[in-house]
Amino acid sequence: MLGLTSVCVFLFLALALAVTSGYSFGALTLLLASSWLLWKRPRLNLQRRDYLLLCTLLLYFCVFTANMLYHADPTRELDMPLRALLATPVLLLLLTYPPRAAAWWGGVAIGAISGAALASWQILVLEMYRPQAATSNAIHYGNVSVLLGMLSLCGLDWVRTQSHRLAWSILLLAGGLAGIVGSIISVSRGGWLVLPVCSCLFLYHYSKGRGARYVAALLSTLLVVSALAYILPNSRVSERIAIAVNEIEQYQNSDTVTTSIGQRMEMWRTAWAMADDNIWLGMGRSGYLTAKQQLADEGKLNAVVKNYTNAHNDYLDALVKRGIIGVLALLALFLVPFFLFARALRHSAPAAQPYALAGVVLCTCYMIFGLTTSSLTLNIGIIMLVFPMVILWAMLRQQERIA
Repeated sequence: MLGLTSVCVFLFLALALAVTSGYSFGALTLLLASSWLLWKRPRLNLQRRDYLLLCTLLLYFCVFTANMLYHADPTRELDMPLRALLATPVLLLLLTYPPRAAAWWGGVAIGAISGAALASWQILVLEMYRPQAATSNAIHYGNVSVLLGMLSLCGLDWVRTQSHRLAWSILLLAGGLAGIVGSIISVSRGGWLVLPVCSCLFLYHYSKGRGARYVAALLSTLLVVSALAYILPNSRVSERIAIAVNEIEQYQNSDTVTTSIGQRMEMWRTAWAMADDNIWLGMGRSGYLTAKQQLADEGKLNAVVKNYTNAHNDYLDALVKRGIIGVLALLALFLVPFFLFARALRHSAPAAQPYALAGVVLCTCYMIFGLTTSSLTLNIGIIMLVFPMVILWAMLRQQERIA
């Protein structure tokens, strides 16, 4: 079973961006393998922290489901939160049969590299302006790409104890660079917000006890990479930033909603206004779409944005559809694991810290992604949050047990 979970974890990550729905193969196999627990009935020896993570996943599912039933929304709305429920038996399986560390670190690096390679081919050969690798959306490709890149960089502490240290270091650094490159060439600006935040996390973690020279070297490297991405000829970074500034000014000065940012700001404004009358339980998906159509008919909402089924912001989407209770469940999904991993990062043994750092980075990335898109309304969005979360937690707990 250890070999099976290791292979599944590797395939889940390595195929995430290179194969259409590649992330589903490993996840589905892990879910099916979890039925083995019913047969073997091993002793799980769960701690309070394990129960807390399990309850957080179940809470998100239950709040979402209860709200769906209350508002009589279509049952297909259950599809996304169901992933949080399905991650719970996978967590129990991995706590019992944790995958090998090489499967995780190799998977995230190869996943980032293969995704960037496919996206580069789409740019150079197919001449696509916004590559999306094997995903259905350039925004979500860019977000998952930078996520895999940041997770790759979390393994630099792990390689110090490996016999093939140089080879692993090169692979993980290549994965980190490929993830950033994939995000940049996807021209998905929301994902770029992750880079300075994660840079600060890495700067703080990797500089502990290493002196001022090490901190200065890291900071200088980050500044140089950022500057090059912005000032290189035909830089998409500088181009997209200039476009963003212009679109914000257009919306502020003339309420222009034909631009990407203008549409987002209009959706945010509308969702915030609608939430006032349904602050606790929201209005559900059907109520949200009906209210948008009514506003459009009355001329209070631009027809350009009336057909969007979400608010392009995880927090506002939860607020308008599921009210404050829904927002609290969403925050719990982000913050409870974040604090569990952060506590482990401070107090766990050195061998467990790469996984704790990766857990902190995972939750941080998703909290940032949710500011500019509804990342949890697509299959790739919710799966790439909850399954890495339970994988990292199981590997963290394994390192704590053997330390």
